[in-house]
Amino acid sequence: MDKIEKLLRDFFSTRIGNYRQFVADESANRQVGLLKWYSNGSELMDFMYSIMSNIEEQLYVEKLIPHVFTSPQHLIDSIKRFRDYIAENQVLIYSNEMLVKNNESEELDHTLGFLQGMCNELISFFDYLIEIHDSEELSLPYKELRSALATRDLESFFETLKAIIGTVAYPIHKEKEGYLHTVIHVILKILGFDIISEESTNIGRIDAVIRFTNIIYIFEFKQGDAEEALSQIEEKKYYQKFMIDKKSVIGVGVSFGDRQIKDYIVHIYK
Repeated sequence: MDKIEKLLRDFFSTRIGNYRQFVADESANRQVGLLKWYSNGSELMDFMYSIMSNIEEQLYVEKLIPHVFTSPQHLIDSIKRFRDYIAENQVLIYSNEMLVKNNESEELDHTLGFLQGMCNELISFFDYLIEIHDSEELSLPYKELRSALATRDLESFFETLKAIIGTVAYPIHKEKEGYLHTVIHVILKILGFDIISEESTNIGRIDAVIRFTNIIYIFEFKQGDAEEALSQIEEKKYYQKFMIDKKSVIGVGVSFGDRQIKDYIVHIYK
C-alpha cells in the first residue's frame, strides 16, 4: 500500500498545478467560459469542482492511511468509487451544446478538451492503481502454488500447501478424508485456481482437477496411503478423458495423516 500512496503523490504532484489553474480560470471567467457558453455549463462546473475537491481532500494528502482512510481497503474502495463517478459523469462532456458560435469557440473547445483529458487520465491512472492492488493482493502463497504447478515442481507446491493448511485452527480440524479434501479445494479455489472437485468420468468421480494452458493435474486423496490414491487413478483410468485435450496429464495421489498432507506420489500419463 505504501507503493500506491507514493504513486498517488507522484501523479498529483506533477499535475495538481495544471488542475488548480484550470479550475481557477473557469471560476474567474464564469461569464465567458463553460458556464456561459454551454447548455450544461452549470453541471460541467459542478462536475469539475467535485473532481477537484475529491483530489484535494481525499487523495493529494501527505499521509493517506490512517489520516484519511482507516485501512488500505478503505483507500482502494474510495479510489474505485471516485473512478466510477468520473466515468459515469464523463457523459456531461460529450452531451453538451454550445449556445453561441463566436470567435471564442476554438478556445472554448480547448477548455472542454482539457476537462476531457483530465478525466481520461484520472480514469486510466485509477485503473492502474486498482490493477496493482489486485495483483499484489494475490497472496504470495497463490503465486508460489501456481508457479510450482506450472513448472511441475510438486515438492514446492505441497510444502506451501502444507503451510497454509497448518494455519487452520487445530480444534476445527477433522481426520476425515473428505474434510481435508474440502479444505484443500476451498483454499485453492479462494486463491484463484481453476479447480473442479468430483469431476465425473464414465466410471467414477475424480477428487480434483486443476487445468493449466498445457497441463492438467488429476488429484486423488486418501487417508493414509498415497500409493492407494494413485492406484485409483490408474485402475479407473481417470486420465483417459483428458487425452483428447492434447495436454500433459499428471496424476497425483495424495495421502492424509495427523491433520495434514502426509505424502504424495506423481505419475505423468502424457
